[in-house]
Amino acid sequence: MSNVIVGIGTYLPERIVTNDDLEAMELDYDRAKTGVSLDEWARARHGAISRHWARPGECTSDMATVAARRALDDAGLDPRDVDVIVMATITNDYRLPQAAMLVQMSLGSTAKVIQLDAACSGFVDSLLVACGLLDAHGYVNALVVGADTLTRLCDPRKFMPFSIFGDGAGAVVLRRQKADDGHGVRSFVTGSDGHLGHYVRVPGGAGKMPFSQEVLDCGLHYWQLMFHEIHGWAVERAAFCARAAVERAGLTLDDIAWVVPHQASLNILEKVAERLGLSMEKFVVTYPHTGNLSAASIPVALEQGKFRDGDWLVMPSVGAGMAWGAVTYQWYDYKKSGTPLL
Repeated sequence: MSNVIVGIGTYLPERIVTNDDLEAMELDYDRAKTGVSLDEWARARHGAISRHWARPGECTSDMATVAARRALDDAGLDPRDVDVIVMATITNDYRLPQAAMLVQMSLGSTAKVIQLDAACSGFVDSLLVACGLLDAHGYVNALVVGADTLTRLCDPRKFMPFSIFGDGAGAVVLRRQKADDGHGVRSFVTGSDGHLGHYVRVPGGAGKMPFSQEVLDCGLHYWQLMFHEIHGWAVERAAFCARAAVERAGLTLDDIAWVVPHQASLNILEKVAERLGLSMEKFVVTYPHTGNLSAASIPVALEQGKFRDGDWLVMPSVGAGMAWGAVTYQWYDYKKSGTPLL
């Protein structure tokens, strides 16, 4: 038996925000101090040129629903054909109900719903959960979704997070097929470094520090990121889990046709490629024009890939928690081959 992707769908908000647009806003970027424009600075430091922002009132479930519908359409399935929805996000529309429940409602689905409170590692984590459910419970079709409105976590006074993160959603339909012809998910390597959780924090607005005027005045409900520490950790963990997942699949890096990574930043991806001894030509890169999309970044990259049937892919991810993981996958050309036999 094997679990194969039979549909992909994505959604990026209509509004595109360039580096020049950011510099025109009342943020804390100081051109006199850096000596260059924000566009020059961002391209050189982390590689971002533009990103998509959700419009006012457009939330995670709205974007996720569009991506999910597109994935189902790509697979030729009705929402009622879905057995389980596994979705990762850290930006719910409300405190409750969970955004994934709103996606189920909007789709008109009766599928079991599981939402993971996972950020940049969320797609790999969701794929891991979906595969476990398909294998253990006799489910046939899983809808795996990653979506976030990360701009809502950014302090409106600070340029740095706005220059890195964007909003978006991505989804895949994962199907369980009885025949195992080599296609599909092959191996996972995942882990967590909770002792480093302070690298990415949103301290205000929860149990330890409930909402108050002080929390709002101090901006403690926005995220705080230790960019220097994140960079070194992300490079090491992404390279480690990519290599380990490939080895667990019984492959070598020479067998890998494509690396489809979480788009943390372009400079991180370049360092990971260097660690692995791989050319950047093997990397599917969307970061310059999407920014970091958290759990949505890998499915968005999958949709833009130019894969051939039988190609081996490795998908490494690193993110808040701190969490990391990678999955190996042999590409099934479902558009050419049609829906796989059950």
